[in-house]
This record gives sequence, structure tokens and C-alpha cells, in this order.
Amino acid sequence: MAAAGNVEFIRARSDKREYRRLLLPNALECLLISDADTDKAAACMEVGVGSFSDPEGLEGLAHFLEHMLFYASEKYPGEQDYTKYISEHGGSSNAFTSSETTNFYFDVNADNFEEALDRFAQFFIKPLMSQDAVLREIKAVDSEHKKNLLSDGWRMHQLQKHLASKDHPYHKFSTG
Repeated sequence: MAAAGNVEFIRARSDKREYRRLLLPNALECLLISDADTDKAAACMEVGVGSFSDPEGLEGLAHFLEHMLFYASEKYPGEQDYTKYISEHGGSSNAFTSSETTNFYFDVNADNFEEALDRFAQFFIKPLMSQDAVLREIKAVDSEHKKNLLSDGWRMHQLQKHLASKDHPYHKFSTG
């Protein structure tokens, strides 16, 4: 990892945390935040693919892939091992797909951060996608969409998208 140059972080005077920006060899930018007074540690990964990237006829693909990454990886092949590890060590995890990005994140007891981070990273290095998981997650994404249909906020969102220009990616279907 290489330091990404001098970066000035703007923060409140009462903020005692340490900040450091790194540029990885694969060009990923990382922001490290250290707080010696906390018992939790967290990480997030945001990728530059969201619902705007869904191909015609495969609406919801980015959201589906968001779901699929949480199942298993080559290094940790047991389905739900990641989720189980995180919850057993005082943490939580989630993700969301927006128009242009997908964000994955977790928190865990600080003593378990390194192993949790390794498990998390493996989703982006060598994910496993079993046929059983594919079928379950297609149903899960569909179920989430049906639940959203009952929400006035989501219905207004879909109405706005429907009224947008058909030539703009905002017009595309998205949920989750």
C-alpha cells in the first residue's frame, strides 16, 4: 500500500480520530479512520456499479449481485459463514444498491476485525455463487421489491422514474 499523498481532512475540533488515505496497488482508494476509544471496528466497500448499469432486460441485476456476494467465497465456502461470524462477534452487516454505486459494509468487535475484514474482502476477490443461492436470491430480491410496492416512498420513487425520459438511465427500474 502506498500513501496517497498529503490530504487534508476537514473535521470538527472535537474529533480526536486519526485519518489516513491510502492508494492500493490496484488503484483502489482507502480511507482509514482510527479511534482508540471505541470497542467496534468497521469497514465498507463501495463499487461504481448500480442500477444504472443494469442491461436492458436484466433490470435488478446489480441488486441481485449485491445479495449474492454475501453468501460464500472460495476461502470461506460455507453459506452464511460470514453473516454468522459477524453476528457472533457483536457486529452487523448490510449493503445497498443505488443508481450509480453499490455499498457493502459491516461492523464488529474490534478484537475480531482482522478476520472479519478478510472474510469481507474475499467476496470481492473470489465469490462463490451456487445455483441454489441464485434461485433463493432471485426470490429474495423479488420479495423485497414486492414489499417496497407497499411503501409510499418507494411508489413515489418509481413514479418519478417512470415519468423521466426513457433515454435517461434514471428511467430504469430499481429497487433495494
